[in-house]
Amino acid sequence: MKNVIKKLTISVIAGICLSINANAEDIRVLGAASLKYVLEDIKNDFLKNRPNDKIEISYISSGKAFAQIQNGAPVHLFVSADTDYPAKLFKENLAPNKEEVYAKGKLVLWSNNKSFKITKFEDILNKNIKHISIPNPKLAPYGRASMEALESTNMLKDVKDKFVTGESIGTATTYVESNNAEVGFTALSMLGEGGINTPAMSFVAIDEKLYKPIEQALIIPNFGKDSKLANEFKDYILSKDAKEKFIKFGYSVE
Repeated sequence: MKNVIKKLTISVIAGICLSINANAEDIRVLGAASLKYVLEDIKNDFLKNRPNDKIEISYISSGKAFAQIQNGAPVHLFVSADTDYPAKLFKENLAPNKEEVYAKGKLVLWSNNKSFKITKFEDILNKNIKHISIPNPKLAPYGRASMEALESTNMLKDVKDKFVTGESIGTATTYVESNNAEVGFTALSMLGEGGINTPAMSFVAIDEKLYKPIEQALIIPNFGKDSKLANEFKDYILSKDAKEKFIKFGYSVE
């Protein structure tokens, strides 16, 4: 009898394990490079009670992410740094539902060089600055915002020949972090809680009136529409708990 009970117990445990594993999911997410720190934090919180689920997030420019999905890449969730690219996916019938805004980003000018302390936007006109890092305006929403801010202040003509362009905000930020550019544009979220923080760092937030609001949206492409994990992770990013994290990392939320 003891052997029978033991076998039944083992069978029940094995059945439970198989059921858990059967329900586990592994999804792929494309996230804007500016989300590198905050989205990892949000993901880790989300997965705390989901030991069998896996979420792989690749951080690239929103434009490149859009192109990959447009070309059929197996992506369950796209978390963009703007609303335009997700909206295009819906318009092209590459997503079943419209995009949803999760936060609004903030543009900053920053330096990681003690010789170039940033206290105001006009510091970009310093004649000793030879290299200004900027995310590619054609691919990265923060790059577009940088150009708009420079045009709004009539400073673009004085600095455009000094541009060092990164294909994403991550690359552009690395140029300044490694001192390959004296100053550069990035998102406040890259320098916020858990982000870059060095003794030499200085930055100033660019007046938000100088560029179009950087509203950021997410969307589930057709590939991920039937994924329970993708839908639940999307909902968590839109939740109150996640919004509190976005605020800590320098975003604003409604």
